[in-house]
Amino acid sequence: MAVVLCSLFLVTLAGIGIAAAQEDETLDIYGNANEDDIIDMRDLTFTARMILRLEDETELADANYDGRVSVADMTQIGLIILGRESKLTLVDSADRIVTVNKPVEKIVTTHPAGTEFVKVLEAEDRVVGVELWTGKDEILYPELSKLPVVAFGGYDVDYEKIFELDPNIVLTEVLPMPGFDEMVDTLEPEITVVAMSMADPKAMMGTLKTLRYVLNTEEDAEEFINWYEGVMSPITEKVAGIPDEDKPEVFYEWKQCYWTFSDDLMTMWPAQIQMAGGVNIAGDFPGAFFQVDKEWVADKDPDVIIGIAHDFSVYESPAIGCGYDADDPTEIQAFREDILRRPELEGCKAVTNGRVYVYYWGLACTNRFFVGVAYMAKWLHPELFEDLDPQEIHQEYLTRFMRIDYDLEEHGVFAFPEEPVES
Repeated sequence: MAVVLCSLFLVTLAGIGIAAAQEDETLDIYGNANEDDIIDMRDLTFTARMILRLEDETELADANYDGRVSVADMTQIGLIILGRESKLTLVDSADRIVTVNKPVEKIVTTHPAGTEFVKVLEAEDRVVGVELWTGKDEILYPELSKLPVVAFGGYDVDYEKIFELDPNIVLTEVLPMPGFDEMVDTLEPEITVVAMSMADPKAMMGTLKTLRYVLNTEEDAEEFINWYEGVMSPITEKVAGIPDEDKPEVFYEWKQCYWTFSDDLMTMWPAQIQMAGGVNIAGDFPGAFFQVDKEWVADKDPDVIIGIAHDFSVYESPAIGCGYDADDPTEIQAFREDILRRPELEGCKAVTNGRVYVYYWGLACTNRFFVGVAYMAKWLHPELFEDLDPQEIHQEYLTRFMRIDYDLEEHGVFAFPEEPVES
């Protein structure tokens, strides 16, 4: 039987799996035999060739995760392709091998990026518990905000409530803080913890491609991925052609207290600067997140200063009126004016030339980071991105993928100034 099956697939799709295995990005799901970014008929072909000893075995070919590659793995791959598998084994972003029982009908999310991913994948009707940010956001999450709040930041979760909700999985973020091991030890094996990297733009699409198999939402994922690549590819292609010496030096401030970050911080913030064609002046600092001396910033004399505005208090900085429930730009304008008036920055190129910009944290710390990249690209390279419209990108995302009735022409405060300042 094994020989017959292998021969059929060899005749039908011979050699396709070899080419597919050379893809750069690997989908870390057992069943992805050729180790590309999708599970399809090529994985069946590749597994068949392994069984016939025509290919070297790959770890992910063990689709049913029983320790050997056999015809049973071909059956499992076929079931994954059809979305009918009873279990799915994957490597999550915490480098754990996790087996998820299917179908996943009840989900708890402990990080806002995970909640947003689930909504983009049109699986929000399966969410039974959310984190604090979603619980407070009635605009982006009119239905999910009504659900029980079970997570309050980091790995601070209400385990008793989670057990009451009895989800199939708890979807969490990989965070640089203690608490993850406690979460796993407390919830498993009764409830499966799936940790995915959702705050690092370089990993986000890989996360989405994994979640589409966990949640069986392949078509919705493909629609968003194709749209996202259509938005980002023109930006990244233009930025790739900019010589390093022509990239502006940027000081990025986390509100008004000279907090910033190095390029080691695996979140959207440093990635946004790089993706928009800038250089982080604190990029080489040891560590990830820290406060710098104001005189140091003045001595570095950045070309551009970008501040992030929060609609909640951070350290000694008060909340600023911005985001989806704000319509008056007065406070975000005042934040920018505060930077421009700082005595220590008098004479800096960014201040002298008016190249000081501020924008809403939700375009930096969420899945909507690409809107922030679009604003930054225009601010840093206005001549290259004259036709780029961040608001249009933002509006299409809200309408098409968040599926909310919200008009950016009428509501919201997200960036100031929105257009580049002419030096």
